[in-house]
Amino acid sequence: MLKNLFAGLLTATFFFTAAVSVTAQNNAPSDATKTLHALFDEEWEYTMRENPTWASTLGDRRYNDRWEDVSLAAIERRHLHGVETLARLKAIDRSGLSPADALSYDLFKKDFETDIEGHKFRWYLVALNQRGGIQTADEIVDNLRFTTVKDYEDWIARLRALPVLTEQTTALLREGARTKMILPKIIMDRIPAQIDKQIVASPEESPFYKPFKNFPASISNADRERLSKSAREAISAHVIPSYQKFKGFS
Repeated sequence: MLKNLFAGLLTATFFFTAAVSVTAQNNAPSDATKTLHALFDEEWEYTMRENPTWASTLGDRRYNDRWEDVSLAAIERRHLHGVETLARLKAIDRSGLSPADALSYDLFKKDFETDIEGHKFRWYLVALNQRGGIQTADEIVDNLRFTTVKDYEDWIARLRALPVLTEQTTALLREGARTKMILPKIIMDRIPAQIDKQIVASPEESPFYKPFKNFPASISNADRERLSKSAREAISAHVIPSYQKFKGFS
């Protein structure tokens, strides 16, 4: 969901072709092949770090306690990283690659060139729409695993960090309004009702509280009580006020 907030996200095509290229090598890899595969590995790790909610949905739980950084500074940093990565790719001798790796090279190159070219249009300033955005951030719950105490603690950490994501989203929208990068009124008119669903009378009614309504048997009663209490406090102190403030802006 949140990967739509910025244009620098690598497409699934890259990851598929990276996997193909690794399995397609039957002979001893050339220096160009080794360099290309190393670059793919680096970019996979970089993409997981920069897109923690997406990483979570893919089963990589290393970053389960955080949201994406969608600040203007981070977006520019990712853009510069893309420029640097494309330069590193072009320095690889394509003629030394197998047909499968050459195809991976071409698709990887196209992805980065498209992202870099698109950056100048600043579409990242359109930070939400009626189908998703900060107002539907809770929906990631349905794609997460909640089987250990740490899974719940990570989610609570995300609840506490939500105000930062909300502020960053607000900054993007303000800049978008200033530069006339906005969606049609018919789309934006639907957003307030979505925000209202997040402004609840009690924490237990919040969509963000959903994981705490059904604990696995492996989690003790003491941990259930502790985690539920922390979640209610986080929702009351951070989540609901964030949406109240965001509604005032919107």
